[in-house]
Amino acid sequence: MKWLVIIFFVFYNSYGYARVTKIIVWDSLYNNPTPIVMNYLHRALEVTTEEYGDYQLIESAKMEQGRSLVELGRLEHAKLDLATYAPTEEREKQAIAIRIPLLSGLMGYRLCLIDEKNQTLFQNIENKQQLINKHISIGQHQDWPDTTILRSNNIPVQTTHKKELLFQKLIRGRFDCFSRGASEIYAEYLSHKSQGVVIEKKLLIYYPLPIFFFVNKSRPLLAERIQLGLQRLTDSGEFDRTFEQFFSPIIDELKLTDRTVIDLHNPTLSEKTIQALKIPTQRFREKYLQNTSGSPDTQN
Repeated sequence: MKWLVIIFFVFYNSYGYARVTKIIVWDSLYNNPTPIVMNYLHRALEVTTEEYGDYQLIESAKMEQGRSLVELGRLEHAKLDLATYAPTEEREKQAIAIRIPLLSGLMGYRLCLIDEKNQTLFQNIENKQQLINKHISIGQHQDWPDTTILRSNNIPVQTTHKKELLFQKLIRGRFDCFSRGASEIYAEYLSHKSQGVVIEKKLLIYYPLPIFFFVNKSRPLLAERIQLGLQRLTDSGEFDRTFEQFFSPIIDELKLTDRTVIDLHNPTLSEKTIQALKIPTQRFREKYLQNTSGSPDTQN
């Protein structure tokens, strides 16, 4: 009887261990200063525990976005299971995209971090052509899809291979605007305002740029689980309530409704992503940008 008890105990614990899903999460997501995305991940995994078991999140080694994409694309000996990116057709070939916009498309509403002395440079701009005519240069990371998007709209772009270098180059006057998503700019402004960096007051540049979870193709059950979990959060209303609680004060602080919206096209999106964005884009504009007429064409 004693041996039967021991065998049962070992079997039970081995089964329980097997039911723990270990997930290597990109360090930039794991330590993201915008905690709402990790909140969504935890909740999506929690509401699917009954079907898929417990989970353990493991922080990846530190890596820039380019390397993380390489690791996420590995089918064997991968050092990454899960990350968040703005989607492109190429990225959607490399990994499994969960096409639920985690920030309700807020990342696509871009504001400028600028040198506080340069606000007058942005006066009297009402449309894309005027932005181009003023030869305003924008700083971006070489691996971010924003670089391709801006250049396809004939806007000058200066790039670097590290994000922090962009702040340094902005302060040194190497470009006029460090374009940042409305979801991230306020925290970055607070971190750099002592160096004379401010948020430009007039413009809101928009191109469809959702943030999706991307899952390594070797982990299809993980992708299925996250998709199901996010759908449950959406259906229950928790997804929108979480967004509202976290971002409403920031949206108010940035005065998005008072800004001139300049719509740009994004040529990097797949047709499936374009379709997935239509309803969230319309809902966001109706709720937060009452001064705009209608919703933009996400295919433009």
